[in-house]
Amino acid sequence: MPGAVGRASMITPTPCRRSRWSMLSGMTATIALALSTSVLFGVGDFLGGVATRRDSAFAVTGTSHMLSIVLLVIAVLVLPDASPTAADLGFGALSGLLGVVGVLSLYAALAVGRMSIVAPVSAALSAALPALYDFARGTTLSTLTITGIGLALVAIVIVSIAPEDQFHEPKHEYRPRKALALAVLSGIGFSGGFIALSFTSADSGLTPIVAARVVSIIVSVVLALRFGGGFPVDRTALAPTIGAGLTDAIANVTILTAIRLGPLAIATVLGSLFPVVVVALARVFLKERLHVWQKFGVAAAVAAVLLSAMP
Repeated sequence: MPGAVGRASMITPTPCRRSRWSMLSGMTATIALALSTSVLFGVGDFLGGVATRRDSAFAVTGTSHMLSIVLLVIAVLVLPDASPTAADLGFGALSGLLGVVGVLSLYAALAVGRMSIVAPVSAALSAALPALYDFARGTTLSTLTITGIGLALVAIVIVSIAPEDQFHEPKHEYRPRKALALAVLSGIGFSGGFIALSFTSADSGLTPIVAARVVSIIVSVVLALRFGGGFPVDRTALAPTIGAGLTDAIANVTILTAIRLGPLAIATVLGSLFPVVVVALARVFLKERLHVWQKFGVAAAVAAVLLSAMP
């Protein structure tokens, strides 16, 4: 019955169509999760920056990560059993070591510089470097992606020559060049952490993130006790630190899932759009303003993130 066959073929997708549909669904999920990560990281970084203006970056990081690991352990217990290998835990620990370098550097940069400059620089590097890593492994990058990477470097140069003057007088130490150097270091740390997580298997579940948090807590607490003036954070920094810990926990789950579902470059690049959120929050709550050409540098960094994700 040709008519029945025709109707059946319209109803039941062929293997090719199923494969194409699965790829499309996976890409859509990757994009949605990565963008959710950007929102969560943006809110968390803003809160972390506020907290770090009241206490040391070491104490804020250690306290926020200690809160986040509680949520992650609960998630591991609630979700289906995971089967991590030694390699999964090892790459998770490496991700935690690199990630804590990124977090400490970012929080310290946010404490002594303009949030609306620090965040885009960090994001541009954390987006571009994984894309370069893919290229080094033989992955073909599109012209738009290469353009995005180049634009990220241009954006860093533009914001690196920020003047010493300010449009407002914040009640904290202002050191733009130190903030830029720390922002660059944070971008390198975050990108290394993303790459390390990409080596973990899906069967390991969330255990690599738990391993990462264990490492980051140990490092940040030791540094807080040795150099930061104590642990945990001061009461004045507790509320934003709690907020940073909660958003950080959720963001790590969404970015890990995005990395496993889709291409590393797209997941990490779209997951690095958090400057949009940080800039918006800093403008609303801290009344931060920029020179016209500095606004161009920030826009170039955000554009670099978007271009790097395009096929």
